[in-house]
Amino acid sequence: MGIKFTNKEEDFEKFLQPVNETECEHFKLARKFMLKKNYRQAIKEYLTSMIFSGKNTQSYKEISKAYKKNKEYDKAISHLKKAKALSSFDSEIYYELGLNHLLNADSAEARKNFIRSLKLNPTNINAQVQLAISHELMNEEEMALSIYQKIIEENPRYIPAYNHKAGLLISREQFKEASYLFYKILSINPAYYRANLGLGICFDKMKKYSRAIRYYKKYIARKPNSDTTKSLVGRICEIYSKKKDNQKGLRVIK
Repeated sequence: MGIKFTNKEEDFEKFLQPVNETECEHFKLARKFMLKKNYRQAIKEYLTSMIFSGKNTQSYKEISKAYKKNKEYDKAISHLKKAKALSSFDSEIYYELGLNHLLNADSAEARKNFIRSLKLNPTNINAQVQLAISHELMNEEEMALSIYQKIIEENPRYIPAYNHKAGLLISREQFKEASYLFYKILSINPAYYRANLGLGICFDKMKKYSRAIRYYKKYIARKPNSDTTKSLVGRICEIYSKKKDNQKGLRVIK
């Protein structure tokens, strides 16, 4: 005996609709609020979405990003741990955990999660950089430098590795070595204006003030209204003032 359909055609329309249609709408709304940088409202929509659909890895991951953007790192970590319990081999979860622990000033926990993320996905170059940063924050500078160097050797056009390594070298007062890296950045991308700031700082610290002013001005031309620019203008005036005082001193000696 065959199957007999007694319902009218329109009675089956409801079965063609997504089961979690309401959830989808809230999920879509949450993503729209994320794009608008309204993270608090995005969180509300994600939570409403979870009521209709139940908890799943993707919803935990996405709401954690909203909490991170809202600087609620403990809540982001809490949701990521729930995601990890459901998907323990998802490298992105460990990467996001690492970022949130780093932002929450827990470098040791961040390092553990970045290492785990890289074991699952060794090609994640962002995780490599963040691992180096976590080593750096734990005063393991040699380890950080070796990671940056490895990234540079394997990805010679990856600017963030040069930039972070140069920043670490500046903190170690290795200004000449750092300046080479900033020059390399500009050779890869002349529009990367932050390298001009780095070069200005290096030459300033090496007391090569004319060069320092030249690169400070290049940075100022690109970011005329930033707080950094205000500080640089003050520093340039200070350098010019010192030059004038030195010239007066020379005239007195003569």
